Amino acid sequence: MTGRVGAKSPRFVSETPKEDLLSDVLQGLRIRARIFKQGSYCGEWALHAERASGLIFHLIGRGQAWVHREGMREPVAVNGGDLVMLPHAHTHWHQLSGTPRRQRGLRDITAGAGPFTTVLCVQVDFDAGMANPILHGLPPLIVVHSEDRDTSAELHALARLMLVEYEAGAAGRQGVLDRLAEAMFVMVLRHHMQHAPEVRGFLAALKDERIARALAALHRSPAARWRVDMLAREAGMSRTIFAERFAALLGRTPMQYLAGWRMHLADEMLRQRRSSVAQIAERIGYQTESAFRRAFSRLRGAGPGEVRRKARNGHSDPTAASE
Repeated sequence: MTGRVGAKSPRFVSETPKEDLLSDVLQGLRIRARIFKQGSYCGEWALHAERASGLIFHLIGRGQAWVHREGMREPVAVNGGDLVMLPHAHTHWHQLSGTPRRQRGLRDITAGAGPFTTVLCVQVDFDAGMANPILHGLPPLIVVHSEDRDTSAELHALARLMLVEYEAGAAGRQGVLDRLAEAMFVMVLRHHMQHAPEVRGFLAALKDERIARALAALHRSPAARWRVDMLAREAGMSRTIFAERFAALLGRTPMQYLAGWRMHLADEMLRQRRSSVAQIAERIGYQTESAFRRAFSRLRGAGPGEVRRKARNGHSDPTAASE
């Protein structure tokens, strides 16, 4: 006789992959995407971004445009269906324009004889700010051309869906586009991992099966008392070769990476304000609160109390734990 399953505790068989490190990290970074500009432009139009916050990407719906970026000698031409991503838009200006010549500032021209170019502009922010492992290894510019054979059918379909949703102008359009933009960001990361001539940083580590095993173990149990030799065993490598390979791919030692990820988790818990500083210290693997406070201040540039006070000023939570 089959046991009766209560309504409050259904016994579902999970079909979620056990190891999806990219999803795990993205969830921890708490992505928020929003369409901040959308329209059809003609003539000598130009959309100029100077030291924009977050990551920016532009989806070209129809027509043609040119991408200009500080430090780039020649503009890059893009056409309908193409996507341009600028992971480090906060460090350099860039401009999307209707001509190969860079225009002066913003020229938001939406009327004329045409031809028109339709553009959706997206900003992607992270709770971790710009200090996160994924952005660290991305190049200044990523261009996905719709005509390229290696552009996946899924990426094509998502781009078309975003453009159809924009053109329809139905109720709730902004919310739908923002959520689709978050999915688009992840799919472009996947595309870059699979097809870029050179992949660096966290995405390169994901492509290395042995380093990825160690990273997965670290993310699975960030509070464990990890040592380099323990992570090397997870990777199935000697301690020396593992340490050298890890640093070459991620630009930091395994212990530096672990400390940085622990501080990110601590920052998130401090902002949620459901646990005391002592409880957070214990949860991320510190034996004493004072050791955690020193490490947090050194790595984040502010103490736990300051982070918590800023969160308190922005959000009122009567159930928050005391420091």
